[in-house]
Amino acid sequence: MPPITVRDTLRLALPSGAVVVAGEAWLSHQVTWVVTPRATPPAFVNLRGGELAIVPLAAVTALDDRLTLQTLIERLALVPIAGLCALGEISDAACAAADAARIPLVRLPDDCDPREVEREVQRLIGDYEAQIERRAAQLGNLLTQRALAGADVGGLLDTLAQRTGRAIGCYSAGGELRALKARGPARVALQTLQPGNTGAVAHLGQTIWVQQLGAGGDRLGALALCGDGLDEWDRLAAQQGAAVLALELSKEQAVLAAEERLRGDFVQTILTGPPSDNEALFQRGRELGYDLRRSYHALLCSPADLDTPPTRVLNAVNNALAALGAAAPTMRRADGVLCFLPALDRGHRAHELAEQLRTRLSSELPGLVVAIGKEAANVVSWPRSVREAEQAMRIGRQLLGGRQVLDFSNLGVYRLLILLRESPELWEFYRATLAAISEYDREQRAELIKTLDAFFDNLGNLARTADALHVHRNTLLYRLSRIREISGLDLDDPEDRLAIWLALKAHRVLKTLDEAFEG
Repeated sequence: MPPITVRDTLRLALPSGAVVVAGEAWLSHQVTWVVTPRATPPAFVNLRGGELAIVPLAAVTALDDRLTLQTLIERLALVPIAGLCALGEISDAACAAADAARIPLVRLPDDCDPREVEREVQRLIGDYEAQIERRAAQLGNLLTQRALAGADVGGLLDTLAQRTGRAIGCYSAGGELRALKARGPARVALQTLQPGNTGAVAHLGQTIWVQQLGAGGDRLGALALCGDGLDEWDRLAAQQGAAVLALELSKEQAVLAAEERLRGDFVQTILTGPPSDNEALFQRGRELGYDLRRSYHALLCSPADLDTPPTRVLNAVNNALAALGAAAPTMRRADGVLCFLPALDRGHRAHELAEQLRTRLSSELPGLVVAIGKEAANVVSWPRSVREAEQAMRIGRQLLGGRQVLDFSNLGVYRLLILLRESPELWEFYRATLAAISEYDREQRAELIKTLDAFFDNLGNLARTADALHVHRNTLLYRLSRIREISGLDLDDPEDRLAIWLALKAHRVLKTLDEAFEG
């Protein structure tokens, strides 16, 4: 059995609410036994040193009204005792005496029973292993009671931090920090921790015990305790805390899943067709926190990695919307999340809100692609806005690489080409202008299409175009000459230049159509 210290009694025997008021530097004093004042003078006899004294100040005053806590500390320091726990008001003079005598002085909560405190310390000294198991069970019961009383994750962490004296962090299944009770270096360590499997880890010079929440494939997150000298009590406390937190997170997930189904069903009801009873629909929207009399924009959020768990994407989007103060109906889809952003005012406000949403989500969902449809003035127009967002996603991903919010309103000439992409007239125009050049590129592995893109991007400036392509000016002139020969079109002719520019746009649109058929 390890030696018992005053610090151990604080963690494993003294009641919740016990506070060290002086002599904190000497909590490592070894405790050999626990004593309380006798009913008759002298208050303490046969002390051998190393005792922890439990002192109800009212009882001491009853023995001798001239005996103060300061005097008692000075006398007990001669033995010397390991520490003193006082029940009652503690004066500044008593604290100064404890510091001078290097004796830890602990103030016990007013409602505690000194005899019960004595028994708890005796149990700790007599059977350390049994006491920490008993204490862990008590902690589990306390946390369960707090959870049943409505304590959230932060409240449960408060209790854990009080009972263990450790810095505490709670993480989601994706490793994001959900709640934190810590200061100083421990706070920094827990903020930057990427929790793994259950066990001890060293991070930023700190020792951390990680306890997974949930078992098997049902991983709900992780709990982490940080501090020096982590021991069996910390691990047992972490297990008890993890068990209760897992239940709390499971409850949260069940509530969120129910809310998700309600919101998803609500959106699906609107998208399936015109409502038979507008007023009933508006009332249902108000109950969910939405004002359907406002205008909305359909917005699609699609992760770069389509294997990302859909629930993670939906939760991230909902959290980001809440942080931005946007009451937006959401629905999970196979390709990500569909939501409807309220149109706050005319202009680009919805686009700006979409940009803020994408920026907020970029760290949690790297490579997220966001596309937005035009404003829908009423719920009847929601399906049209969704189709526009889908088109912006499909075309913009190919044309713009998803590096910004893909806004259907900003697609310019592509909006016209999207409508014409399956028409024979667009295909005929493409064959008459750019098809031969594209075929030449494919057969000769040339870069004539790339050259045309750079030419128009640089407004026909030959020097800038050559620099952009990293080729010599003569190489550029040769390529432009080959384009003229193959297509029969002259870039110096305004009509031909417009036709080639439009054909390049059509080339990108028709390429996405080919890829959709291939997929």
